[in-house]
Amino acid sequence: MKVLVLRSEEGNVTKKDIIEGELNKVLRSVASNALNEWNETSSDFTIMKDMYEVKIPLPLKPQTYEAIKNYLKSRSKSEAIAEIPIYIISFENKWIESDYKDLKVYIVAPYVDDNVEKEIIDYAKQVTSEQKEEVEEEEEEE
Repeated sequence: MKVLVLRSEEGNVTKKDIIEGELNKVLRSVASNALNEWNETSSDFTIMKDMYEVKIPLPLKPQTYEAIKNYLKSRSKSEAIAEIPIYIISFENKWIESDYKDLKVYIVAPYVDDNVEKEIIDYAKQVTSEQKEEVEEEEEEE
């Protein structure tokens, strides 16, 4: 299986890797590396799992099906819908009043295809972006 690993800092993806391996082993390896970068006196270290819905046009390519078969949720006549796990490893963050702000994170997720990769890159940028709160408020209004 291919695993997408992104490093996001202050609204920018600074590193992208696609690694061949089992998701749980890649996740633990990235978390171990992040732990070495973590400054325990100035921030928290957290790993959060989120489920991310992706829609993929049918017909599915064999490699795309293999990537999402364990995460398939439903399908329509034109697309397959899957919920893939996304892990956010935050190793540099701060509290501003009552808000938690991620400054540097790694994002680890199954690699599905180029389109889903672009969506996850946008997600990674948003996680560490200064405009994160405004984007969330816009989503709630829709």
